Amino acid sequence: MTTNEDHHHVGAYEGRDVLDDRDERPWERVLERTLTDEQWDRYQTWVAEIFGAFGMDLQTAGTQRTPERFLQALLDATSGYEGDPKLVTAFPTECRGGLDCRLSQVIEGPIPFHALCEHHALPFFGVAHVGYVAHEQIIGISKLTRLVRVYARRFTVQERIGQQIADHLVDLMQPHGVAVHLEAVHLCTQMRGVREERSHTWTSFWRGSYESEPEMRREFLEVATRGDV
Repeated sequence: MTTNEDHHHVGAYEGRDVLDDRDERPWERVLERTLTDEQWDRYQTWVAEIFGAFGMDLQTAGTQRTPERFLQALLDATSGYEGDPKLVTAFPTECRGGLDCRLSQVIEGPIPFHALCEHHALPFFGVAHVGYVAHEQIIGISKLTRLVRVYARRFTVQERIGQQIADHLVDLMQPHGVAVHLEAVHLCTQMRGVREERSHTWTSFWRGSYESEPEMRREFLEVATRGDV
């Protein structure tokens, strides 16, 4: 019989306590997903049946553990659902001028990311650039990388990742402005369907002063578009 101690701390869940993107502040909910031994065995059986039906020979030295490795890789790739407790921290800025005090924009990137498209469960990957103009708080530069990854490591779409990053920074820091630019390659368009082998997808998101000040957007995009994926 499976007990509560018999589980794998590898990132699965049964669905009751799953992080919901609709939560008001989902990054503050840190959830360690677990799989019981019984679940792990059951899911491996299902994966093996699917792979076998599609033509994979599961009796070779290289493929006998493929269902297990596939599940582990899938769980690792969706670790963003567990949140990140280190994203909550913000620090005072050097601004001492009240509501009008603002510092130069901070731009971080390229930040590599990998995600799984929720439409086909195929990877899309690329780089993110994140910018903000601080008011009363700043955030550690490494937290911007954590922020991109916590939203990218899920079943998602590129547009949602950018919106979540921008809204997260606004809620956490109350800055003067936030900018997010994503460039990605989508395997769902390259491996299947139209098979656009060289296509890239760009998305940009603006909040606050980036919406109202074209020069600030231009400066940000000059940095964000210097290189390719």
